[in-house]
Amino acid sequence: MIQWAMRPSAGSLAFFISSLLVLVLAAGAVAGLAVFLAFPVTRDGLGALVDNAWWFIYRPAADAAADAAPWRMGGAAAGALLALLGAVRARAIYRRTPSPMIPFVVMFLLSLGLECVRAATALLAAAEGSVSLSVFLTRVIYWGRFAGLLGLLVAGLYGLELKYARAAVLGGVVLVVAFAMAAYIPVDRTVFLAQLTWKLGDEQSVWFLNLALAALAVLTGVVSALAHPGRRTAMFAAGVALFIIAREAEFFALAPLPLAGGLVAQAVGTVLCLRSFSAAEN
Repeated sequence: MIQWAMRPSAGSLAFFISSLLVLVLAAGAVAGLAVFLAFPVTRDGLGALVDNAWWFIYRPAADAAADAAPWRMGGAAAGALLALLGAVRARAIYRRTPSPMIPFVVMFLLSLGLECVRAATALLAAAEGSVSLSVFLTRVIYWGRFAGLLGLLVAGLYGLELKYARAAVLGGVVLVVAFAMAAYIPVDRTVFLAQLTWKLGDEQSVWFLNLALAALAVLTGVVSALAHPGRRTAMFAAGVALFIIAREAEFFALAPLPLAGGLVAQAVGTVLCLRSFSAAEN
């Protein structure tokens, strides 16, 4: 997730470790899914959870949250594997035609792997395990969310031809800033949501920040497409918009259909972004 052309060995190592982590997290989500399907008693521990449908709307889940948990885990694993395939392809393009935009798009893709941590929070909640550990894992999920959105924003800024001398340093700053943001989110330790995360204590500030980052990421892509008309910039702008849609669907959705829609949006967004990078080779 750093500029591989500047430090090829360090970049390759970072990408390998990140990819391996995504694979481990996806395997963990699949294992959690297997546990919930094999032992129905574990699902009983997640009954009657509250559904955070969108923003500040809370209501009882339409179906039992226990039935939604396996869909969440399976969707997270599928999204992580799709993201990893896209990241591998993006790295191959980068090795032929380095563009500072690509590592930050890869950062977004790999950040989707942290959605798989929901399997661990679900098992902890069902087994009445450590609340502190479960809250920490919730922060990890939000760290991935912030890092991914910041990565898309930085990629869009590169598309606007805002140059940075050290992309590797900027990538590190993005991860640290996202970590700090996630670490200081107030968390309500009394309410566990059907989305398999804990309820936030200061939702208005957090969701305003999410909205601002998402809007800025889309806006930079649109402005870049308007400033430099062409198929490449249009595909990138559309890809970023689909990434944002996918991020929200995969973060909030409980039912199979919205989750599937998020995965489709992620796949199409990945194809568009990759084709925009490939077009730059020609």
